[in-house]
Amino acid sequence: MHAHRRLPLRLGRSGPAVVVAFSVMLVAQASAAIDLTSVEKLAGQWDLSLNDTNRRCRLVLRADEAGPSLALAMPAGCRRAMPLLTEVGGWKLQPGDHVSFADAHGKEVLAFLPEGDGPLLAKGPEGETYRLSAAESSAQGQRFGDLPAVQVPGFETPAPAPAPLTIAATTAPAASSVKPDEIAGRYSVLREGGKDTGCMITLDAKARGLKGGNKALLAPACRDQGIVIFDPVGWAMEKGKLKLTARKGHHALFEQKGDGTWEKEPKEGKALSLKKM
Repeated sequence: MHAHRRLPLRLGRSGPAVVVAFSVMLVAQASAAIDLTSVEKLAGQWDLSLNDTNRRCRLVLRADEAGPSLALAMPAGCRRAMPLLTEVGGWKLQPGDHVSFADAHGKEVLAFLPEGDGPLLAKGPEGETYRLSAAESSAQGQRFGDLPAVQVPGFETPAPAPAPLTIAATTAPAASSVKPDEIAGRYSVLREGGKDTGCMITLDAKARGLKGGNKALLAPACRDQGIVIFDPVGWAMEKGKLKLTARKGHHALFEQKGDGTWEKEPKEGKALSLKKM
């Protein structure tokens, strides 16, 4: 009889603890679910890894359009670690279904499907599994222009350009005579010594930019972290100078050199110039 009396007492003490622990577990599981209802909720930093390997990289899903898909930014190291990513030029959200990485023509390369409350999973052409999970250091819904540069383990990431970024320039011959229509087009981004970064900026003379002026667009495959963070969205001619406007509102000024390139002054930081393609 004594044992019969003590049994409810032990259950009464442990029961609430079990209930609380179980409730916490349910809340944690629910919070881990990835929301596939809108592009804005997916925009931000993500970690991509390849199963059964130590290959991992940090990339950014952006909410602005880049051709047939949305813009996707990643360091060059991502493509070296996972060669399939060389085919990826953007991303798309199939509402309520999955996230797809697409090539430059919009054709699906990887289809990431939800796996319960865990990360998104995609099968590669050789049967390998890619895992896409929200980066711990990035809140869901952040836009790329508000995110800091992130060091990718195993790969070198250039230091971000200072903000606000002000680019002075050397004297340019007859720059004031240059008309906006003559400036519009595609430009290669060059660093010190004319080194091609592999980045391309398009200056559109017809569409309006997000921050005023005409529209500027950085190609999603850009490998120069400083330009990626600056993220030009507008441009204009101002007193003979080319003014690029960043997504966050600050701007950079360039002057034209004798060979037609637009260049900034070396004392303002690392050499940077734009060469028409």
